[in-house]
Amino acid sequence: MKPNTVFKVVTTKHIDHDHRHVMTLLYLPIIGSKAYALYMTLYALTDRSQLRSPSYPHAFLFDMLHVQKQAFEVVRKKLEACGLLETYSGDEDYVYELYLPLSAEMFIKDSPFAPYLLKNIGQNRFDELLDLFKVRRLQLGNYDNITVSFDDVFTPAYEPIKPTTSQYLEGKRKVVSMHHDFDVDTLIASLPDHLVHQTTKTKRVKERLYHLAYIYALDEASMRELLQASLNADTSINFSEFIKKAQKHYQQKPKHKFTKKTSGYDIDYFKSTHPKSIVEDLTGMHVPQADLKIIDRLLTENDVQVEVINVLVAYVLKELDNQFPVYNYFEKVLAEWKRSGIQSAEDAVEHIKKRKQKIQSRKQQTSRPRGKTLPKDVEVDWFDAYLKEQEKER
Repeated sequence: MKPNTVFKVVTTKHIDHDHRHVMTLLYLPIIGSKAYALYMTLYALTDRSQLRSPSYPHAFLFDMLHVQKQAFEVVRKKLEACGLLETYSGDEDYVYELYLPLSAEMFIKDSPFAPYLLKNIGQNRFDELLDLFKVRRLQLGNYDNITVSFDDVFTPAYEPIKPTTSQYLEGKRKVVSMHHDFDVDTLIASLPDHLVHQTTKTKRVKERLYHLAYIYALDEASMRELLQASLNADTSINFSEFIKKAQKHYQQKPKHKFTKKTSGYDIDYFKSTHPKSIVEDLTGMHVPQADLKIIDRLLTENDVQVEVINVLVAYVLKELDNQFPVYNYFEKVLAEWKRSGIQSAEDAVEHIKKRKQKIQSRKQQTSRPRGKTLPKDVEVDWFDAYLKEQEKER
């Protein structure tokens, strides 16, 4: 890299106040002020509507940060090591891809970073910082929920909206389709009237219950029992408590002997299988509670279909030799898939094949210049065999 070598910055979403709070109070003591300044500067250079930056020479960054080339590479690698940045080296330029920091909860509970923070600032300061992120909710048990719904205030609007193909920063979220034989209305009807809060009958709550039944493989009887044990004083559903009980219920189910499958599967498999079954098939083990929580987040926090999540899980597990990573790892791969317009299992499988072929072709034509190479997950060649072996079993 030379000072006049240009770079561009890309990202999938801009940081908000909470992200800045986490970066400043949790990441900064670990990565240092220069790496923090680089991260914030790169984000500031991205255009909000395009989620990418114009091209700049590296000398611009060196001057902004008051660093030399060697010092710049040191702070850049700190961001890479913490999952905040990925660096791609081209023939004549670089691309820096930015990623959002973890949430405070994930940083503290699920990441390897918390011990380093404790080491750098000491126990007292560590405890003080954690207190800043704790939420102390107002207890509403003695209050009546008198909130009205949208249709209680607004009459129907019959003026149609002209269709648009434009992309927005916060696009409309897709409804994740799930093939699960579970009747939420029958469940609610089976509950005693005095235990059914008015919010329980809303579409949003029904969709959430259906989703949780799918994730934790609950039937109506199990769901009813867990619901009755997870109600607030006003009979509204305490979903945090319910999820804890559902996870415990799932783990207490009789453990089946899973036969580890290393063969490939066709598209129908990805379209018809539950994500946790994908994990069980590949690892030959019952899904741990922590991994089940990550699967839940993948399905609820991303606007993609379940079949895409299935390919993603199979892809990452194979790449990491059946080790289940933290949520942030899946998020990075999925972000690249979203930018590529992947919407189905067919799209995901084809994308993996094409990108692998592209990398292999590039390697044959020329050797890559110095710099960080593309991530390992796009260079492995297991996926073809993973799919082809299915043909042998038919």
